[in-house]
Amino acid sequence: MLKLKKIGAAAVMSAAAIILSGCSSMSATTSKMFPAMLETAPRGESDVLHADWGETQTMSSAKVGGPNGQYRTRSWDELETYLVNHGLDYELIPGDYVMIRLKQKIHFNTGSANVADGSVEWLSQLASFLSDQNGVDVVIGGHTDNTGTVKLNDSLADKRAESVKRALIGNNVPQQMIYTRGYGEYVPACTNSTQFGKACNRRVELTLIVAQ
Repeated sequence: MLKLKKIGAAAVMSAAAIILSGCSSMSATTSKMFPAMLETAPRGESDVLHADWGETQTMSSAKVGGPNGQYRTRSWDELETYLVNHGLDYELIPGDYVMIRLKQKIHFNTGSANVADGSVEWLSQLASFLSDQNGVDVVIGGHTDNTGTVKLNDSLADKRAESVKRALIGNNVPQQMIYTRGYGEYVPACTNSTQFGKACNRRVELTLIVAQ
């Protein structure tokens, strides 16, 4: 069973097939722009593709720049520039507001909630960038392979998401901008029938929501 993790204040935020998580504690700016965005969690990819669970405020002064009519903002421009300059691939999730899913995953060793060495550097660099951004919220989704019991993997997925959250906070990313969710073994990205596939599934995925 998927479980929402409470961060800072009230809980809730979730997401599509292999992302999202949540909590209703938000920055004042985010609350003004998206009053209901983090109040109700979408339960699947369809909810994200047709995101009627989030309501955006009309921004007449902003220019439209997204493929789905999302508003192009300074925060979006700066985030996009950072990702391109650092070679971090991403995809823009369709919706009324900007949600960017990073293709780069944070990986873990078997049974461990400690970020693997190969993911530490780029995560630290991303955290340093995000610490200076007031308009970007971070959604962390923790996943496991199918080694061990379902109960163990549910807990481990939560711990992996929390581990990444702590890494971000340790690099001065405001806690109220971070949301987590553990998915256990339920949303594999690869097959669990090989060691390579299991390694692929021991991961945390990041989605960045441009709030302003």
